Amino acid sequence: MKKYLIIILILVSTTTAYSQKIGYEFRTNGKAYISTSYAGFEIRHRTDREENRFTYRHKLIDSDKFTLSLPLHYKVEKDQATLEPRLKYHLEKFSFWAQKEFNTEENMNAAFGLDIPVKDFTYRVGWDSSNTVRVRLVKKF
Repeated sequence: MKKYLIIILILVSTTTAYSQKIGYEFRTNGKAYISTSYAGFEIRHRTDREENRFTYRHKLIDSDKFTLSLPLHYKVEKDQATLEPRLKYHLEKFSFWAQKEFNTEENMNAAFGLDIPVKDFTYRVGWDSSNTVRVRLVKKF
């Protein structure tokens, strides 16, 4: 319970003071995540198993038609760093994206999906190679 309280305090303080985005994601495999981000940095907490992940996302290419970003994740409990290159193709009303997570020792999930922006919100619907559907809601500040 103490760990949850600390995480909640961190998320509340960062979202109210510094956040550019806050999000909630749930997946059909029973996993759910809350996240907050600022200037390319993201903190993500998996609500069911106390998994915490810190991310720095660098955009290598960012144009009107597509974005290529290279997120570097650090999973605290596993003491594991991973890369997850993402290519996003922008259309008029939505964006299509594909990503692949890996590290030097493990080949991880690939994922595909749609991001649908509506005013200050972005809705995400996707699928990954573990046969999981993911749905995400992000609020921009």
